[in-house]
Amino acid sequence: MTRSIRAVAAAIAEPSRLRLLQALSEPASVTELAERTGLRQANVSNHLARLRASGLVRAARRGRLVEYRLADANVAQLVESISVLAGPPRAAERARLGEARTCYDHLAGRVGVALFDGLLAANAIADDRRSDGALCLGTAAKRVFAKFGVDVDRITPQRRRLAYRCLDWTERRPHLGGALGAELAAAFLSAAWVRRRARDRGLDVAPRAWRQIDALRGRAGAR
Repeated sequence: MTRSIRAVAAAIAEPSRLRLLQALSEPASVTELAERTGLRQANVSNHLARLRASGLVRAARRGRLVEYRLADANVAQLVESISVLAGPPRAAERARLGEARTCYDHLAGRVGVALFDGLLAANAIADDRRSDGALCLGTAAKRVFAKFGVDVDRITPQRRRLAYRCLDWTERRPHLGGALGAELAAAFLSAAWVRRRARDRGLDVAPRAWRQIDALRGRAGAR
């Protein structure tokens, strides 16, 4: 998708539109977005039109409703980066979203950062020296990811990057982005180690999720 730098900059310069982009880490209807952001539905609709015109948001029909979502993973990374640059979250946001949330389709918050640290220490992921910020599979990737229900051999090449360091808004440290991060988040959701909330992108974390991460970090520490 081709985007105009000027149109993108103008679209995200409005604080209400940035709030909408942050809320759209999970797809939502106009009504749901109004509940998440506290904006009036008419204002939400107007802002969404601007965001769609700038190529940051797309829409699809879900039954009788129109559901909006971020256009792609690149937009999600942009939103997270801008959120980081804008400064730490407010106390209420940190309390609601700090433990775990989605960042587009991968895990963020304390869960995401702890998981990233464990995977890196266990040699499941490693820095890709060919590209700044990019990651590749580590020597123990197949074994370690299998513990979380992810078969790395089934992740097929695509336009999206395999893995990269995504700077976390609340923790100010990296969590795992890219296709690999999406597969891992899907596995956590499928196993009910994390559960989606109805009205925001925060996730409720089951105790077993932390046990799995602690076990990974314990193995890494013993290496």
